[in-house]
Amino acid sequence: MQRQSVWYAGAYPEREMSRCPKSHCGEEPATQLENRVVPVRDSEVDAETYSQEDMEPRPRIIGSREEAPLESMAHYLECNSGDPPPNRPKDKSAAEIWKYDFRTRRNSFVGFSTWDWEEVQHILARQLHPGQTVKESAVRRRYKQTLTRYFLARTGQENGPTPQLLPLEAFNNYKSADWRTGFESKLTVESSLPYEDYTGHIERSGSDQHQYRLIRLPNNLTALCVQDIDAKEAAASLSVNIGSNANPAELLGLAHFLEHMLFLYPNEGEYASYLSSHSGSNNAYTSFTETNYHFSIENGALEGALDRFAQFFISPLFNKDRVDRELNAVDSEHKGNLQSDFRRLYRLMSSISNTKLPFSWFSAGNTETLKGAAEELGLDLREELIKFYHKYYSADVMRLVVVGNHSLNVLSEWVASKFSDVESKGNTRPKIDAHPIGKAELGKLIHYKTVREMYELKLQFSLPDLKSTYGEKPFDYISTLIGHREPGSIYSVLRKNGWATAIFAGSDGLLYDGFSTCFIGVTATPEGLENYEAIVSIIFGYINMLVESGPQEWYYQELALVSKAEFDFKEKENAENYARTLSSGGLNQNIPPHQVLSHDSLHTRFNADLISKCLSYLNPGNYRLFIGAQEHKAVECKLEEKYYGVLYHIADLPSHMTSDVKCSPSVAKMLHLPSRNAYLPESLSVTKPVTPVDKPATEPVLLRKNDKFEVWFKQDDQFFTPHGHIGLTISSEYVNNSPLNHLLSTLLCRLVSTELQEQLFSALLANSYFYVAPGGGSINVGVAGFSSGLPLLLKTVLQKLKTFKVDAQQFSIYRDEIERRIQSQRQNNPLSLLNSQLGAVNVVPAFDLEMVEEALKDITLDGLQKHTELLFSKAYVKMLVSGNYNQSVALEASNQVLDILQFQPTSRSSINVRRILDIEPGYYTQIVPISDKKCLNSAVVCTFYCGSVYNTRDAVTLHLIRNMVHTVFFAQLRTSEQLGYRVGAGSDSNKNGKRMLKFIVEGESNPAYVIQRINQFFRQYRQKLQDLTVEEFESSVQSLISLKQEKLKSIDEEFSELWGSITSDKYKFNKGNENMEHLKQLNKDDLLVFWDKYVNEDTAQGYTRIDMQMSSAKIWQPKAEEFEMYPGAVIALYGSLRSEGHSGLSIADVQSFVSSADASSSIELLLANLSELYVTKQVPSVSSEVSEVTEVADTAVVDVEGPIIIFESLSKIATALQMAISSINETPKFATLSKTNFANIDMKQSPEGIWLISIYKRFQQTQALHGISVPSRKLVPLITESAQADNN
Repeated sequence: MQRQSVWYAGAYPEREMSRCPKSHCGEEPATQLENRVVPVRDSEVDAETYSQEDMEPRPRIIGSREEAPLESMAHYLECNSGDPPPNRPKDKSAAEIWKYDFRTRRNSFVGFSTWDWEEVQHILARQLHPGQTVKESAVRRRYKQTLTRYFLARTGQENGPTPQLLPLEAFNNYKSADWRTGFESKLTVESSLPYEDYTGHIERSGSDQHQYRLIRLPNNLTALCVQDIDAKEAAASLSVNIGSNANPAELLGLAHFLEHMLFLYPNEGEYASYLSSHSGSNNAYTSFTETNYHFSIENGALEGALDRFAQFFISPLFNKDRVDRELNAVDSEHKGNLQSDFRRLYRLMSSISNTKLPFSWFSAGNTETLKGAAEELGLDLREELIKFYHKYYSADVMRLVVVGNHSLNVLSEWVASKFSDVESKGNTRPKIDAHPIGKAELGKLIHYKTVREMYELKLQFSLPDLKSTYGEKPFDYISTLIGHREPGSIYSVLRKNGWATAIFAGSDGLLYDGFSTCFIGVTATPEGLENYEAIVSIIFGYINMLVESGPQEWYYQELALVSKAEFDFKEKENAENYARTLSSGGLNQNIPPHQVLSHDSLHTRFNADLISKCLSYLNPGNYRLFIGAQEHKAVECKLEEKYYGVLYHIADLPSHMTSDVKCSPSVAKMLHLPSRNAYLPESLSVTKPVTPVDKPATEPVLLRKNDKFEVWFKQDDQFFTPHGHIGLTISSEYVNNSPLNHLLSTLLCRLVSTELQEQLFSALLANSYFYVAPGGGSINVGVAGFSSGLPLLLKTVLQKLKTFKVDAQQFSIYRDEIERRIQSQRQNNPLSLLNSQLGAVNVVPAFDLEMVEEALKDITLDGLQKHTELLFSKAYVKMLVSGNYNQSVALEASNQVLDILQFQPTSRSSINVRRILDIEPGYYTQIVPISDKKCLNSAVVCTFYCGSVYNTRDAVTLHLIRNMVHTVFFAQLRTSEQLGYRVGAGSDSNKNGKRMLKFIVEGESNPAYVIQRINQFFRQYRQKLQDLTVEEFESSVQSLISLKQEKLKSIDEEFSELWGSITSDKYKFNKGNENMEHLKQLNKDDLLVFWDKYVNEDTAQGYTRIDMQMSSAKIWQPKAEEFEMYPGAVIALYGSLRSEGHSGLSIADVQSFVSSADASSSIELLLANLSELYVTKQVPSVSSEVSEVTEVADTAVVDVEGPIIIFESLSKIATALQMAISSINETPKFATLSKTNFANIDMKQSPEGIWLISIYKRFQQTQALHGISVPSRKLVPLITESAQADNN
């Protein structure tokens, strides 16, 4: 996705320009400069005009005479301050004429009716130097800015806040860029299908080796074909310029629901299965103005994927039997997001906007807003979905991108043959009638409660549609200054006061059509939250400083230089991400064809007027303030947002926060523009190997090695861009050898990073970045970006780390922040919590939340300072220098590290290396309690341990099975059975341990039931493996081989691969070739052998499995004694009864019923018998009165002549009952797997032989540990220490 601070641009709609009174002025009034195209290149694009009936003046503080008087007045003055106007009386002086003219006209300038000519002259004169006139461009902006301040002060004193926002009909009819000129009619090579080919030059990066063809089909669908001849992976993305903005008011979430339903073509799971069988994946999203569908796949299967993909938009099925199931998926997705503070705030901001507009409506959808609303209105939801699809899904509002290694002719052929049948219905984009955040919504102070402990301020400003500014990117300029962190910035002042730990600014201009909003956010401290008014005044004080200083071309050119360099040396990216970015960006109608690749990257020209206009929106009369915290002292949050349950309080901002907001003079003196950027790339030259190479090297060179330091070097020999990456691990025995030291290391890295961010923010703007973070037994340090500046950047980072002195105020702030972060982890979604707990079970040492919280009490300022000194007294350092460097630079950088850190060697055995448990064969489970009682979702993580990480054959077999099983697992448990929204299969491994095959489900279903369904899936999937044809197997293998042959795309990607091999201590750099050799040797039977060896509970002798369960507070879960007493299938049945609201039976009743049931009976009879038992347990005798029975359960259906039926045959209860009865006579197959009697440490064992992990630390202590890695080679440095000493 593109940056939020960047807007797209292009041409504006036509308009009849009204000229200045002075016709020879030679320019349109400043009020209209925003309403004309600003040429990207003067020779390429002409200024366009508007017709008055199509376009009302755009609202802005500096704008038209009626809506925003200041700019009109300013322009009037600068055009009328010289010679007398024509056609004026000759008997008066020029000054008298202008004075008279001003007084007769001033009433037409809103806000100026009380001004007099002398006041305006005074304002003007203050901005002029002797001999200057206002016509000189150097002073125009300065006097306009002064006029702006006076205007805001006057309107604030006399009339209160005056938000200058008006209806937005103007933004709905803008003229698109020219997409007709430059296209030529052509026919595809093979089938002679018609299309139009753009023959103009497409602006592209000099390092871009792709081939492009931009085409338009007869149905007006635009497609970009991209040939990447080296790619092994293909991708496609189609963006529809229709999103939740098209939702009907009576069926909220319909656009999102449609996104889900389109995936079901041509039949359930077939599309996903095809992708998965060819190492592919797919996804989609719905935003306010876009619905995007995308996939990736190996190149050989691209045509088949496109063929299926195209049918989404030609002939979707909308099967009736799938409506309810996908509706449940939408509902589950929404419930899974209920505790997300980010989504809660976004929903709150939307809900208190103009309620007549779609922006304020609930967009995600749930059962209530879709199915419930349809039933209430007597509508058929499926029919309404079809109507929505036929109304809005038009080829005219679609942008397709296809990436593959096939020729452009072939890609064009496939696009034309498969997508030309998408129906053209014209421009179906919904019309924007008004800004959703208008005068009634501005000037508000909103306090809201957060789920996590946090303190956040967010100022939201209302803006017009700024997509057309994509070339000038004014908010890149504005947002980087407001978000700057160096001395003189907002952040620097707030940090010195102890009021904030972060600031961010940007715009969502890419997300909306017809309007935009801008935000300034502050991550505050508790003290900062109490001083929110002062924070707001500092923000506006900085904005006023920017206005007074005027737009700085030197700063803009710094941004432009960096973006140009990045674009010129653009590195490859993932095909799927690239396709998605291009298709989404292509929806901006302002972008001309020749800039489809460059629009998001390049700053085309400095436009001071445009920057000033954008800045003028950031004024005290045009914002609303959101304050978030878990608790608020000043107000009581009684209002509740309907769909997320956000509690909030809303009131008008006090007048002193909406008029002439100023910070104190002492603070104002502290605010200033940043200095020139010292980290701009000094050189963009590329260092190539002295001797040309036939193919890139796959291994780095070990330059130096001794008892405390090893230095690796890899010169770029394939990308040839001016980028680099230098990484270090500083291993010390003090980093992570206790929970306290773990916290101290974390706190140190946080404090150092924070200070460096203030010191080195210019480096970040120059697209160079650094990191300082703890990891395992090491402190990880790294710098990356343009290679020429990295040695200086690394030196600065290391010096700060080595000489760091702890500030008492900052220590207190960030110690509290870490405590809040630790506590907030309990609000993570259940799946994240279970994965964390699984990691804690597998790794030693592992510090859980309770241990870390206890250690927090022992953190002191003095202790942190001593810890800092100890960390770097003795250490072992690994270093990798990669990218645009030669060997001498790498050695010089390594010397720099030694000179700065000045450490002594440490014994490698003293470093606290993480060890991995060698878990004894057996079946284990852990029921993890949930902390967030409001969380509606539960989760299951089922993990099989599948052999050593050193067994390459097992590794590639696992990878192949994972690719194949994921789609089938998803289709069964998510699509068919609707057991959760997040469902999938994956693989994982621990350093020096075992590989793992993992299955995850997160949703509202009872975990005990989910585990039984997973077990059933495993039993059935073996048959699928057995039935696999040779052709299907070979296709899957070839797809995986193709992906593994994919070339690295960037220096960073190469660094990550090499660094992983170095830090793992394995030094196995060329794993890819070895993996492919093993893949080529696999046969179909190997899959069955692997499955039976590790996954099949009936055959795996070393069967090792851990299930992690977490239940929401509303779901019953068994106590340890019940787990020990009752089989899992009985627990699942009882849990299903409870989940469906049937709590009348005890678990003992259920066990008794299952034990005595006749397994040969039909499910209908078994359900009838269970229903009868249920009713019997509820009332002493069953009355013939229907009312008595319906009081027992709302779902009861009573027939006094026949059996009582409460439970339906297609319900989860029926499935659970079948599983329980079929398993009642099974032998306890897992009881003999474990040789250890864990009952002696108070673990319970189920009747099937599953061990319940109660206290995982005690369980860990009973397990053996895997050994640490033995290097795969002897490490011999290129340069001996004696030679190095001689060189020095």
